[in-house]
This record gives sequence, structure tokens and C-alpha cells, in this order.
Amino acid sequence: MIIGKVGLDSSARFTFQSHAHTDHFVSGEVIFATRATKYLSHLRKGGFYREIDFGKTFYLGDLKAKLYPAGHMLGSAGIKLWLEGGTLFYTGDTKWFKLRTAEKSRFPRADFLIIEATFGVPRFTFPSPREAEKKLVAFVEETLDRGKRPVLYVNQMGKAQEVMKILDVHGYTVRPSGTMLKVAKVYSKFGIKFGNVDKDGEVVLRSYRSLKVENSFSPWELTVSGFGRLKLSNHADFWELMRIIEKIKPEKIFTVYGFADEFARILRGLGYDALPIKSDSELKL
Repeated sequence: MIIGKVGLDSSARFTFQSHAHTDHFVSGEVIFATRATKYLSHLRKGGFYREIDFGKTFYLGDLKAKLYPAGHMLGSAGIKLWLEGGTLFYTGDTKWFKLRTAEKSRFPRADFLIIEATFGVPRFTFPSPREAEKKLVAFVEETLDRGKRPVLYVNQMGKAQEVMKILDVHGYTVRPSGTMLKVAKVYSKFGIKFGNVDKDGEVVLRSYRSLKVENSFSPWELTVSGFGRLKLSNHADFWELMRIIEKIKPEKIFTVYGFADEFARILRGLGYDALPIKSDSELKL
């Protein structure tokens, strides 16, 4: 989105990048992001990043701004902007519940809200991260008890490290991909350590993009995702999104990504002033 000639997860002269997943990569003369997002992004792309701490007031172009933890992955941030017509908060990809490897999300009061809608319909109701964690451990334990090696398919940046940390806490060794290890080394710079990496680890972690010939049939393989069999998601589900809206109390809502049209329609039915927008929209408020 472009707001007042500055980018929000969109390329512009001055732009904000909410986190380090490639679908949110941007280019610009100056890219504003957290230090963790800068380090993680530099594993895959270049660019001049200006590091911004959470809660610190700064200027994004001509706009006063402040970053808040989004809870989606290490370093992920939402941004509050002060506009002539009021304040705006953009969530980026976000999570209400606390994950083990991401900062706890915070949501400020704002007049306008741009909120992600990746899972913006009621059928997406996930267990809490701790409940999903129990299911993950139960799957691993049962598979090992049967003499098999569990294979988990995960996003290599963010989800992989969350699963690695969960398994570390519960005493299981892991065999991740090289890319997962590179990302984990960055996480360790920010105090998130992994003491369970082993070349012959009990649990194999593979990219969810890798070939899963048997994944639909093998009881020893599991996709860990909001769209997978085990619903351990880095995104807010429908009800978490509703909690976020209630916390921010906006006068007008813009929905983006995923089920943006459906989510906006539901919100209008609940009495909110809500409209869906495209990720490349230019908003004038």
C-alpha cells in the first residue's frame, strides 16, 4: 500500500517492510524495518535498511510513525502513522497469541486500520499455540514409539524455527535444512537459542515447498501450517482478527490479503465501516 507517498510493504522511495518473508520484500531508497527483519532479509536480498526499535517515534518520509510488535515471526512489526485526517495502524502479518520465537504483539488505538485477512473467515478457527504444541508433541511421540522418523513440512523462515524451539523445549533433536539453520543462526543473535540440532536428529524438518509424494498418505509426515493438518499458525485466525479490531477500535477498516473481500463483508454485517483493498493500492485518507 502507498500512504502519503510512502510504502507499507510496497516499494517506494521511503518504505516500511513489516517482516522478512519474501512476499513482503520491498525496494526503496530507504527501507524502514526492525533490526531482526534487516538481518533476516539480508539472507536473501540487499537494500539499505534503517533499523527502528519498537516503540520509538521516527519519521517515514514526512509522516510521524511508530512500530509495534506484530507477533508473526521474529522482528515482525505493525506500524502506526499520524496523518492529517487521524491515525492509521497497519498490522502487516500478525498474531494475537504469543509464539515462542516472536515478540508478543501489541496493538495501539487508531482511527483507521489496515488489517491482514489471510484467515479472515470464521471457518478458520485454530487451537491456541500451546494446544497446537501439545498435538505436535503427541504426533512426534507416537511416531517415534512406532519406530518411525517423523517428518514435518514447514515454512523455512519463521515456522521452522518455532517448531525447532518447541521440540527443543520438549527434548527432541531435529534435522533441519541448510536454509533453516541459516535462519536459526540469525535467531540466535537475538537470544533465541536452539540446542537440539543434530545431523541424525529424531525429527526431520523439510520445506513445505518440497515434494510431498506421500504426505497425504503417510501417517509419519505432517504439514504444520494454518492450511496444513496441524494448525500451528503464525497468522491470526478469524477470532484473533476480531480481538485485534476490538483492541484498536478503528472508525474505518481496510482488509488486505487472503480473504479480504469476505472479511470486509462480514465486518460490514457487524456494523463496521469496512472495505477490501489490494496490496498495491494507493490510499488517500
